[in-house]
Amino acid sequence: MRLSIAAACAEASHIWKRDRDVIAAVGGVFFFLPNLALSLFMRATSVTVGGDTQDDQALLASMQSFLVDNAPLLAFQMVAELVGVAVLLTLLLDPARPTVGEALRIVARRLPVLVAVTMLINIALVCGMALFIVPGLYVIGRAALVLPVLIGEPERRFGDAIGRALDLTRGRVIQLLSLWALIFIGAYFVQTLLQGLARAASSGGSNPVTLGMVAVATSAVSMATAIAYTLVRAAIYRRLASNG
Repeated sequence: MRLSIAAACAEASHIWKRDRDVIAAVGGVFFFLPNLALSLFMRATSVTVGGDTQDDQALLASMQSFLVDNAPLLAFQMVAELVGVAVLLTLLLDPARPTVGEALRIVARRLPVLVAVTMLINIALVCGMALFIVPGLYVIGRAALVLPVLIGEPERRFGDAIGRALDLTRGRVIQLLSLWALIFIGAYFVQTLLQGLARAASSGGSNPVTLGMVAVATSAVSMATAIAYTLVRAAIYRRLASNG
């Protein structure tokens, strides 16, 4: 079956218009608030990038320190976003049409499997990016439907679900990567613009009021991005799965 990206996006838009209140509520709790907490309470680190070996080692040490210092917040944000994505996918893909409360209970029961598969994908992504980026992009394209398969076909086991997702995305990596790039690069430019405006309006970005406003705005952009990505993945999965 030929995948129509335009039709999938149109379906995602229809889902948003139909269920926007529920989707926005889930997105606010699981996408907006965790991202806002990360923006407001994350411990920053000062990194000076140079050209010699010592500067490279200092950069690596600084990055490691940043990850260690912010590990609890980063883990909380990642798990919250995973739960939010899984709840939305359950609401959209479960034929029983569960309520939000029922979807939360379903996701809670399956959370260990969802966390495990997400960690596996992230490890593969990091390894792929370390191998000259292209393998990492390939992982992004092929793994995009793993969560929709796990949610939409709960009878499948861990490995079988991954195999099913790979089958559905075979020959469609370029199409999917193009769409993901449109979503995420667009969001990146909006966030960069907001941060640039904040620096220009607040003497280098040190005004706490302006920083708070930017944190709210960028968290809203992150929420919109996560919702768009989830709805489009659900629409693409339904189109491909319905044809075998």
